[in-house]
Amino acid sequence: MALSSKPATLVVRRHDPKRARALVLALVLGWLLTLVAAWGLATRRAAPDFERLESQHMALQAEVARTRAELERSREGEARATRSDQVSRTANQTLETDLRERTEEIAALRADLAFYERLVGGRGPRQGLTLHQFALRPIGDSRGYAFRLTLAQNLKKAAYATGQVAMVVDGVRGGRLETLNWASLSQSEAPTPLQFRFKYFQQVDGSLMLPEGFQPNRVTISARSEDGEEVKQAFAWKDAVAAGANRDVWQ
Repeated sequence: MALSSKPATLVVRRHDPKRARALVLALVLGWLLTLVAAWGLATRRAAPDFERLESQHMALQAEVARTRAELERSREGEARATRSDQVSRTANQTLETDLRERTEEIAALRADLAFYERLVGGRGPRQGLTLHQFALRPIGDSRGYAFRLTLAQNLKKAAYATGQVAMVVDGVRGGRLETLNWASLSQSEAPTPLQFRFKYFQQVDGSLMLPEGFQPNRVTISARSEDGEEVKQAFAWKDAVAAGANRDVWQ
């Protein structure tokens, strides 16, 4: 048996790198699409309402944002209203204070006007030595007080009224009534008497010191001129302190 001998045929194909890359890219894309489809299918099976819930979540987030914005606007409006109310109350308090001060100034001016009318004669009767006003003002946190006594007369226009002033304070200490004279009030072993000399009026200024534990009730002042004219008047302590609270008294 004779064996036939045929030469082997060698097939040579040309390699195309672009085609190879396209094939690889197509395989990769197909694999990715398969993964996306699998994820979507798994999501629908595991949580069929996921898309609806996600939509509701986004809607709730938008509603919360709107609510927060409205709350912030409400807070700003409330803050403006509070500031406006505070400004109004402050303005009203200032107006009330100014009105009270103006009323007190008018009352003081009327009293001064009546006083000066009496001094210049006016239509009223002429008066001799008078105690026009007595005012007290506390000195800091001490037991001391500054005082101002106003004396006046219009009976003797051409002559000076000259003399001395005496002062005593009645009060309570240790449950007992007590009267302090000028020596005790001035706390001096040799106190200088209060002097006056004027034609029409004079303000006598000074200070006094109350002893510890003494509660004052009344101040009695007497003024005696060298020609024998004497006037005496009692002032309630609280009234004298109230008169001293008026700043115009000390100007």
